[in-house]
Amino acid sequence: MIGVLKKRKLRKQLKEYLHAARHARHMREDIADPKDLEALRIAEDAVREIRETGEGDVEKSVERLSAAADKVYPSVNTSGMRENVEVIIVALAAAMAIRAFFFQPFKIPTGSMQPTLNGITIEAQASSGFLDRQPMKFVKWLLTGESYKVVRAKASGTIQSAKSGRDVIILTIGGVAHKIPVYMVDRQWRPERNHYYKKGDAIFSCRKIAGDHILVNKMKYNFMRPERGDISVFDTKNIEHEQVRADTFYIKRMVGLSGEKIQIQKGRIVADGQIIDEPAMFEKMATDPAYHGGHGNAGRLSSPEAFIQLADDEYLMCGDNTLPGMSLDGRFFGGVRRDDFQGPAIFVYWPFRGHWGIVR
Repeated sequence: MIGVLKKRKLRKQLKEYLHAARHARHMREDIADPKDLEALRIAEDAVREIRETGEGDVEKSVERLSAAADKVYPSVNTSGMRENVEVIIVALAAAMAIRAFFFQPFKIPTGSMQPTLNGITIEAQASSGFLDRQPMKFVKWLLTGESYKVVRAKASGTIQSAKSGRDVIILTIGGVAHKIPVYMVDRQWRPERNHYYKKGDAIFSCRKIAGDHILVNKMKYNFMRPERGDISVFDTKNIEHEQVRADTFYIKRMVGLSGEKIQIQKGRIVADGQIIDEPAMFEKMATDPAYHGGHGNAGRLSSPEAFIQLADDEYLMCGDNTLPGMSLDGRFFGGVRRDDFQGPAIFVYWPFRGHWGIVR
């Protein structure tokens, strides 16, 4: 009985050695020296014969096999690390495949979809508190997306100039440029030109709340037609408008379907002469004060009589926040081609605030 158990254990061990050798050969057979590969094959055959017959010098055969495998695929005592690297590579490849074909994360930087979805928002905060110091600062940000931001003077002096760009406001103090992200600054904010700043003084401070981070279903539009009311992400590469970047993505709500004639009358979307009140979100947008009276007339739909005629492969996308200047959308640049859609938003995965969960 003992002899049978020993033979079974030996066969199992030899099988593991052969598996390691086969792995080494498969990993390097396209670049390894043919002589080394042949030596490995001979060593494998010798161990395989011992495993089948139970006869031969096990120790020497295994040593010869290990040496041959190590020459083909050098381990330098890093086989464990190498296997971990391989696992990581496979995991990354799987993650990239999921991102490319199934679900992709996006973040919302602007307020064009408020109050349905939030972009980056700013609240007044003059100074930092206990929760704005490490390690609590990180915990607070991780859970709520909130973080205290302050821009301090790099030099002493008054504000010599102020320039507004697309993404930043540039203040020059003491000959040094200070950049303040536009999302941090209220539209009514004006720098105090006569105020004297000492180096290190706070020029501007606030509490920044991260925009909603969403998952987009990239598969749905491969099998189903886009539907009115979908909140969808699309590529701007084919949109021709001076204020629209060609290298970014927008997220808006689908208000017009392919082939329709779209108008805006008294805050409501009108498609081919019919007022749109389904899905229920369109009725809510027209009646709930949070949405400021529904869709406003602007851009190419600046009057109730104006219309946009969508082509057979185009859809009209509008933001839920249609206050003046808050949503650069289809009212201004027209329809979006179906091929440019990434897919509908399905879930807000961060931050863990009021919008966390399924996108509706």
